[in-house]
Amino acid sequence: MTQEKSKLFKQRLFRIHIAAGAIFSIFMYIAIFFGVFAILLPYIQTWEKPSRHIQTNDIFNINYNSMIDEVLKDESFPKDNIIVNLPGRMNDPAVVISHRFSKEIAFNPITNKKLENETKEQSNLAHFLNELHYGAPLKVIGLIIFGFVAVGTMVLLITGIILISLFKFKNKGKNAQAIFSKIHVKIFTWLFVPLFLITASGAVMNIGLISSKPMSKILTHSKANSIDEVVGKVLFAQNKHIKKQNIKASMLPIKDLLKEAKKINPQLTFKQIKLVNWNDKNARVEITGYNPYKPFLNGGIFNRPTITLDATNKKLIKNQKTMDKVWPVFVAESLFFLHFLFGIDIFSRILIAIFMCLCAVAIGFGILLYLEKKAKKFEGKITFYHFLGKFSQASMIGIIPATATLFLFQWILPFDLENRVLWQKGIFYNVWLFTLFWSFYRLNSYKASKEFFFTGGVLFLLSAIFHILNSNFSINELSTFTTVLNVDIVLFIFALFLIYISFKLPKNRQQAKYFWIQNKKGEK
Repeated sequence: MTQEKSKLFKQRLFRIHIAAGAIFSIFMYIAIFFGVFAILLPYIQTWEKPSRHIQTNDIFNINYNSMIDEVLKDESFPKDNIIVNLPGRMNDPAVVISHRFSKEIAFNPITNKKLENETKEQSNLAHFLNELHYGAPLKVIGLIIFGFVAVGTMVLLITGIILISLFKFKNKGKNAQAIFSKIHVKIFTWLFVPLFLITASGAVMNIGLISSKPMSKILTHSKANSIDEVVGKVLFAQNKHIKKQNIKASMLPIKDLLKEAKKINPQLTFKQIKLVNWNDKNARVEITGYNPYKPFLNGGIFNRPTITLDATNKKLIKNQKTMDKVWPVFVAESLFFLHFLFGIDIFSRILIAIFMCLCAVAIGFGILLYLEKKAKKFEGKITFYHFLGKFSQASMIGIIPATATLFLFQWILPFDLENRVLWQKGIFYNVWLFTLFWSFYRLNSYKASKEFFFTGGVLFLLSAIFHILNSNFSINELSTFTTVLNVDIVLFIFALFLIYISFKLPKNRQQAKYFWIQNKKGEK
């Protein structure tokens, strides 16, 4: 009786895993696919804007005061609580001066001259890719769908790990189904922990933030309308307002204040400055940074180490260190750190991006495994599984050439074109929809897949070429702009990889069977 219950439990668990996989896998694949681009967002947003194709400069050798004076010449620009983003913040090489009630003004840190800052209507590639990652184009519905997809993926991961421990998969078969199963199981066994943590943080952000408003009302009997009003004093402690003395004073060079702050806390990497009561006798600067020696605990949304100095005499007013907050702040900061990777260097980002690419591959082989099993059962019949296969092909492979068009048209469309970003998004959606049509038109799915990979590779290759041709620097200067050069190199390598896959893929089902058997023999 105990053995029968154990067998029944395994069967039900397996069915739950299969059912959840069929429902959530495609959407999770899309989230991970665009999530890889979101990981590299700081570098893509520099690559996409001509105004950011400038050399970086040491933050301690920049004449910030002249830029601030230039901005304050505009009478309409607010004179208090001015934000100065330093070069290097989110990989932006420019000095960006802004205010919550005014648009950003960017400066070249080398020449101190204003840059023609692109608007969101002119260039929004990186942020659009990030929005696709969590369903933002579908508004609240998209956030809810992708939030529940994240929860469903957690169920898949947990049930998958339990099944692996119960069944002890040996994967010694020589057919395609056995190889699909092996790849699917092996990758998720290796990457279970990082994917689970990232997925869990994504689920909290999507579902948690959407539900925060009604939950805040319930907890406070409709006295609070947002989560900030409930826990804001803990997570976002506000400094006391400092009144102006209305006595004009000379401001010290900000670069000198930065050097002084570095002496006070040499571990910090400075990202942003807030100017309080600028040009007044009691003016002060709040210099915000990130402590790379304490990752997961600072530098993001809730915990930002800050050094506050008197702007007239360098006197230390406040030194808020990383560990000065209370534990709920660390929990919230760690949760968001897992997803946004605040302060992480390029090598760590690339490593995590590779992990996520492998997870996307594992999801793809999971879908192939499911379809392969159904294909044997319904071979020669037009069933729901036929349509699911075509839809999966367009969603998971057709997405590649569609995304490549975003990169290509970033540098083909004129930047002064009216509704430029709208045109770019429209082309992307239409190409993606066309891949769905083409998947059904091509009866041979293997041939359609080869065409999608090849087209995507060519388009990514052309995007790198057109970027170099249309950028505002020569080939000789390209080596000095490491960020944009690295993005072009990655696009070039990725393009060649896609083209290589297009040639290596089998042409039909019969050749595919031979392909998998030969690969299995090669392993032995």
